[in-house]
Amino acid sequence: MRTPLQLRSLLVMGVSAAAITALAQPAFAAAAASSGAGASNVIEELVVTAQKKEEAIQDVPIAVSAFSQDSLQKSKIDGGPNLVLAIPNVNFSKGNFTGYNFQIRGIGSKLVSGSGDSGTGIHMNNVPLIANNLFETEFYDVERVEVLRGPQGTLYGRNATGGVVNMITNRPVDHFEANLKAEVGNYGEQKFRGMINIPVGDMLAFRLAGTTLKRDG
Repeated sequence: MRTPLQLRSLLVMGVSAAAITALAQPAFAAAAASSGAGASNVIEELVVTAQKKEEAIQDVPIAVSAFSQDSLQKSKIDGGPNLVLAIPNVNFSKGNFTGYNFQIRGIGSKLVSGSGDSGTGIHMNNVPLIANNLFETEFYDVERVEVLRGPQGTLYGRNATGGVVNMITNRPVDHFEANLKAEVGNYGEQKFRGMINIPVGDMLAFRLAGTTLKRDG
């Protein structure tokens, strides 16, 4: 005859075994579904140059947000100030004259001065832009835009305490291509964006891109 303590121990063991079985079945089913659908659900790999060399974004040990041209268009990110719409820990404010304050994790610059340095580095093709107009910069004909959060002084030098915004432009290709986009709006707004790529032989190609905006009022 079993004592009440022994019966309680057997009951607890039975409940634990049942719980483990119930948890294991959905996990096994999910694993089986993943292995069966792996061929059809392929995630496109995004290559970034956050460490100044091409790497898959999942292999980069940096808090980085990267957007291709298609991602920028789908997210309605058409310029520097709109990066706050899709990136965590980022704030943007316009200052006096031509100044602005782009903060990453609270680090930026509110100083209104011609000689003041920002705490966030703005780079184009990994080249620092000492004097830049990120507050009115538009993203056109770019391969991707990378935002690195956290101190990046080791790779990007001074003025990168908060992080780095790196814009990578499209490179020339070996075939002809061109596009033109026009927009009109109120107050006589006329906006044009265009790009043309001209190959010259097998080893040389030229690519020219530009944008213009005119608006009254």
